[in-house]
Amino acid sequence: MTTLSDAQLGQIADNIFVMGDRAKTRLAKPTTVGPVGFTSALDPIATQPDFKDAGIGVVDFTQAPAPPNVWLHNGDHPFRIGSASKIAMMLAAVQLRLDVRRILDLKIISTAAEFDELFRNPKLWKKAKPPQTEMQQIAGAGNAPLISKIFDFAKSPVDFLGPDPDGRTNPADQSAIVSKLPADGEMSWAKWTDFTFSERLWLAGCRSDNVAATSCVSEIGVPYIKAVQRSYGLADRPHGMHLLASSGYDKIPRGSTPPTPPPPRQLTHVEPIPVDDFWWDPRTRSFDDTQSWVPGSAAALTAYMIALMTQEFADPGTSLGGGIAACQTIRNNLADDGPNAIESFLVNFGVNTVANTTVTRQINKIGILRKEDGAKSPLVCEFVYLETRQNPAPPLPHRAVMKYAVVTTGLISDTTGAGHNAAEKSAALGAAVHNALLSL
Repeated sequence: MTTLSDAQLGQIADNIFVMGDRAKTRLAKPTTVGPVGFTSALDPIATQPDFKDAGIGVVDFTQAPAPPNVWLHNGDHPFRIGSASKIAMMLAAVQLRLDVRRILDLKIISTAAEFDELFRNPKLWKKAKPPQTEMQQIAGAGNAPLISKIFDFAKSPVDFLGPDPDGRTNPADQSAIVSKLPADGEMSWAKWTDFTFSERLWLAGCRSDNVAATSCVSEIGVPYIKAVQRSYGLADRPHGMHLLASSGYDKIPRGSTPPTPPPPRQLTHVEPIPVDDFWWDPRTRSFDDTQSWVPGSAAALTAYMIALMTQEFADPGTSLGGGIAACQTIRNNLADDGPNAIESFLVNFGVNTVANTTVTRQINKIGILRKEDGAKSPLVCEFVYLETRQNPAPPLPHRAVMKYAVVTTGLISDTTGAGHNAAEKSAALGAAVHNALLSL
């Protein structure tokens, strides 16, 4: 057992991102910004019946390295975003990786066991600047990140256990992971220990596997994941930032019988918040549950997207190298429109239908909530970055190649039987945004 001095704990605390002053770590809340032509091209979308109640963010990166143009509609409204909220766990994973690397550089501790002990220590979290009511949730064996189960200390620099997490652009690497899945293509709790952390991270992001995502949430710990979201200002309800993913995506078994492996630890400090949609409550036998542990708003998702594509995660403003590595890992583990990836309604059935358009790059995370899951009416969330090429070039040649992102929350299926369902609305939004940007 390693005994650390108060001074050593303070030195370590200075290198843990979530323990810092949130006034200095939060991302700027995005607002609509851009030339008049940009906003006037997109404004009509907000008046269409299919989209007027949804949250939408459009970020045009085409003129990079100039700052992107941003358009928001209903940005502050919170909705359930389902599996799209897995991006919060992925951000926490890469943030934790940088924390561990920075602590190692101090040469105070060096082994996985010492890190497990450190992160469990309530004295460490007393050094934090954010509220102790939140920070002390991280302490203890049932809550703290399980460093020894997440990281391989034999790698230099230390990295996630398993194959290179940045090798996911290699189809052979993807196929090697998929080949270990059961015939139905989904991970089961009976086989979850067959997959390393890095493999489960990719399955959660690219294939949206619920068991993989939940096991990662368990090992990182809900309290640390919440702290990361709050530190970046992605979870700041008074300011319309509502990304506070605080639970898993599949029920963790309470136990197992050999040879089935033990399940991961149960999740702690789940924290649902109010949302603007309705869920089935078995206690009241009514669709009156308006609290969710997978909430999000277009403003929060837009802020995440901007940071992801401009290398501002992991240590904004102070460690560009850390930001590049963190953002690269997240991007490499999201859906990529490859044979193993979950499709995007917005791109695959929307943008792809626009004449003369070829999507040359796609990164996405989609959230789909169905009636059978408990939704009063099915709804869709999209988190998409894409690059496109027009052939032949449009009348305005500077739009022949575009780079932009679309996020949307609260696309809800019409219940009258005469309207569009959520998937159709998402596809229509993709085509509408693409055409609007082509007109600039």
